[in-house]
Amino acid sequence: MSQLEEFLQQVDSVQDREEKILIVTGKPGSGKSRVLREASEAKGWSYVDCRLLITEKFLELLPTERAEMASKIMKEVLSGYNSDVVLLDRVQTFFVPVFHIDVKRLLTELGKSFTIVVAWPGYVKDDTLCYDKFDGTESIKMPADNLKIWEVK
Repeated sequence: MSQLEEFLQQVDSVQDREEKILIVTGKPGSGKSRVLREASEAKGWSYVDCRLLITEKFLELLPTERAEMASKIMKEVLSGYNSDVVLLDRVQTFFVPVFHIDVKRLLTELGKSFTIVVAWPGYVKDDTLCYDKFDGTESIKMPADNLKIWEVK
């Protein structure tokens, strides 16, 4: 079975969940983004760079409002893509502290309206998604409970 076929099976496996979220992990250069782009071409799904979800409307909000309004604003943007499956790359964009985004909450909310596939730029350890910053500061950690995770080898 090809990597793309295996990936498509993983996406299919989350379709019946209340929160349809698939997290794709793997070492740098393992092919996370490549398999998302291939699936986008093969299935017509929307491949979205998360930087495009940080809109002017979002940035105009007070920092205290951003966490509350992020899912609503980003849902509106994703609805414009006209795709039930959304492939999100560069999710580390959401980790920027000034955005005040609760990434788990955001993905959970988006996963109720779309099938969300996220190329996670880190790894899983002890049922926690981890992303180590390159500047040596503390890593980003997010509970992986109730999330389907597929590792690209």
